[in-house]
Amino acid sequence: MEPSVKKILVIGKDPDILKTVLRLLNDFKAARYQGIGAQSVEEAQSIFSREPTDMILITNGLSDAEIGEVRTKLKKQGVPVIQHYGGGSGLLFNELTYFLTRANTAHGKDHSA
Repeated sequence: MEPSVKKILVIGKDPDILKTVLRLLNDFKAARYQGIGAQSVEEAQSIFSREPTDMILITNGLSDAEIGEVRTKLKKQGVPVIQHYGGGSGLLFNELTYFLTRANTAHGKDHSA
C-alpha cells in the first residue's frame, strides 16, 4: 500500500519564500506532500475550513501575534503547527517527516521547531 499524500498548509508573508517552499513540497514526489499556500492568517483560516490538512507550516514574515493566532485558532482541530526557519530542503523534509510521525503518536500537541 502506498503512503497517502500529506496535505500541508504553508503560511508565510514573503511570496518568494512561500513559492519556494511550495515548489519543494509539490515537486518532490518521493515525499508525497501536497502544499497549499497562504500569505495571511485570514487566508489560511479560509483554506483550512475547506481543505483537509495534515499539518500547518509557518515560514517567515508573521508577527508573534499572528503566530499565536494560528496556534490558537487553527490548532484547535488537532493539526500540528510547526515553524520552519530555513536551512534548505533537506532540513525542511526532515522536520516534516519528524513532526508528521510525531503527530501520529502525540496528536494535538504543540510542535514548534
